[in-house]
Amino acid sequence: MWAPFNQPETWNRLAAVINPIWSLTESMARVHELVDEAPGVRSLWLKPNRHFGPFRPGQHVLLELEIGGARHARCFSISNAPRTDGMVRLTIKLKDNGPVSTAAHALVAGDVVRVGKPQGSFATRNAASSLLLVSAGSGVTPMMSLLHGLADAGCTRDVVLLQSSRSPADLIFMGELQALTTRLPGLRVLTHASASEGRMDTKTFAQRVPDWRGRETLLCGPDGFMQVVEAIYTDAGLGDQVQSESFGRRAAPINADASAHAVVFEHSERSFTVSAGQSLLEGAEAAGLAPRFGCRRGICRTCQCRKRSGTVINQLTGQLSGPGEELIQLCISTPQSDVELAL
Repeated sequence: MWAPFNQPETWNRLAAVINPIWSLTESMARVHELVDEAPGVRSLWLKPNRHFGPFRPGQHVLLELEIGGARHARCFSISNAPRTDGMVRLTIKLKDNGPVSTAAHALVAGDVVRVGKPQGSFATRNAASSLLLVSAGSGVTPMMSLLHGLADAGCTRDVVLLQSSRSPADLIFMGELQALTTRLPGLRVLTHASASEGRMDTKTFAQRVPDWRGRETLLCGPDGFMQVVEAIYTDAGLGDQVQSESFGRRAAPINADASAHAVVFEHSERSFTVSAGQSLLEGAEAAGLAPRFGCRRGICRTCQCRKRSGTVINQLTGQLSGPGEELIQLCISTPQSDVELAL
């Protein structure tokens, strides 16, 4: 009779009745303010509870929202540096057929959301060298966190931010960036509008930043854009000089015809393989593991876990997951590529 009260989830639900942000174990946050930054781009200012913990500039979090009675999650970079008031800003671009971004834009002040603990190591490695930050679209979000962190530290480093967008009207944080130049005297902000100036290529890149070869470089944006910039460095023999962030993880190559796919655990050398058509739960059990499960039919969500990278197919709906972080159910998920899980 008392067994349910031995479960942390039971106490979390009771605490939430009193105050939705209270939890014994979960990182929750209340929406404090919403700010429109550019067409289709909105910032959420969040006040997390104590389970969120500290973060470093350049890190990202998993935002979980309930949509149609089910939890959906996507990874977003934090776009501010740590503050004394504990506020955290997520700047989210509205995407076509993007359930999480759509639900995030519909939030109002006072709403309570789940946020994962900060993750990632997207940061400068050499404080003595000049720095180049290259971004496109909402890829500027971790750059803002890094720049605010440098300004808070009183940095005098030579920093160039090259920000690409479709048009000048789509540039994000331009007013905030201009204000940052007063706090960061070594910062120069350069822009590129692809609709009128063409897509970024080697010639354009070199014209914008002639001394790019001598700068430590951080890169963030859509995969296509990043592949172009990464190729510039690779062709110059400087591939190790650029560090990329891809809003979660890049997609592993999908091979639906493969006889098996590798599944690995985050921060662990443990791994197993899942045969074609086999669920992740079945594959884990065949490898001698014992993940939690309940109904084995996709109803109870007991086996739900975070997929860090890779693509899976939902056996009930036939829908492919995204390549990055999200919540999946082991019992109804079959890998279509190599997969990394947080179990």
